[in-house]
Amino acid sequence: MMLKELNKRVIVVHWKRFASTDIDVFSSLKGFCDSYPAYNYHTLNNYLSKKKVPFENEEIKIERQPLIQKVRRPDLPKVLFWDFDFDKLDWNRSYRTVMERVLDKGNPKDWEEMIRFYGMENVVNALKNDITYLSDMTMEAVCEYFQLSKEKLRCYTKKQLNQGHWI
Repeated sequence: MMLKELNKRVIVVHWKRFASTDIDVFSSLKGFCDSYPAYNYHTLNNYLSKKKVPFENEEIKIERQPLIQKVRRPDLPKVLFWDFDFDKLDWNRSYRTVMERVLDKGNPKDWEEMIRFYGMENVVNALKNDITYLSDMTMEAVCEYFQLSKEKLRCYTKKQLNQGHWI
């Protein structure tokens, strides 16, 4: 029973007629075929079992994927997220908030863990396009660490656009 639990897979269905992120997940191929009778269970099962590649046509892409049983999250200190329920934080959806918090309040080890988890390219992309606030001191450190000019940072350009009164 334990070995069967480890090898659990799901059926992931990507619908091409909708937005690229529209997917359905089924616990079994039989369940998918029962819901969509136009697709033959035996044909799909043979295709997915023998070729080990997704089945694909003009409207759909079907593949078997391992069931992820452990939540993937960075090894960051809970104290950085004191105002969130740390165990329920969606690390992928909340990437902007996580990155802002780590960059502004974390130490170099936390920065390295953030980069390991999200990837250098994604962090730099978020700095350029998504992160809207960093303190001046953090902006300086970010520019030095990532070899970026301030003008490339979204938080800097936003700050320039929203300058207060000169008095």
